[in-house]
Amino acid sequence: DKRMERLISYIHHTKYWTHHHYVGDPPEHCFLALFQDASFAGDAVDSKSTSGGLLVLVGPNTFVPLNWLCKKQTAVSHSSTEAEIISLESIMRVEGLPMLNLWSQIFTVLEGTDPKKQVTLDDAMKEYYSVSLESVDYMPASLPPLVANTRLVMVENNNAVIKMLKKGRAPTMAHVSRTHRCNLDWLLERSISDPC
Repeated sequence: DKRMERLISYIHHTKYWTHHHYVGDPPEHCFLALFQDASFAGDAVDSKSTSGGLLVLVGPNTFVPLNWLCKKQTAVSHSSTEAEIISLESIMRVEGLPMLNLWSQIFTVLEGTDPKKQVTLDDAMKEYYSVSLESVDYMPASLPPLVANTRLVMVENNNAVIKMLKKGRAPTMAHVSRTHRCNLDWLLERSISDPC
């Protein structure tokens, strides 16, 4: 009864606490921002870390949270840097990249642009394959091509992770493919290949 009373009392006294979100920009001025963080050995029982992230649509006059993630990691991290990079990989894979594809489609519909007329990464790959590998069959992508104006910005607060992403290598994290079952190569490649 005491726990129920405490819950009802909390709901009663905080009913005016609300989130206010605003959209005041056209789609071309907006981008996706991915905020992530991780606790280090936060679980008192098994010392596993917790990954957390927030995906937000941002613009000069726009700020709208779209999705969030809070998930216990599957293995014990041996440093805060390891916990942070596992969290970044997880939120990018589960929330960031799928939302980037969706935002690309939304942008195309709202702007009324024809994605077939734009030069996309898919077109560039077709041209590359047709010139250099003419004897190999080309398989089109299963997802629609991304519009060049869509962006996803990763926000990171751990200096060691930022240095790893800038260098494009993480030799001290070679073990995470076996312990956490995640491959960081694609994340490091994207951080080097994509514009900052």
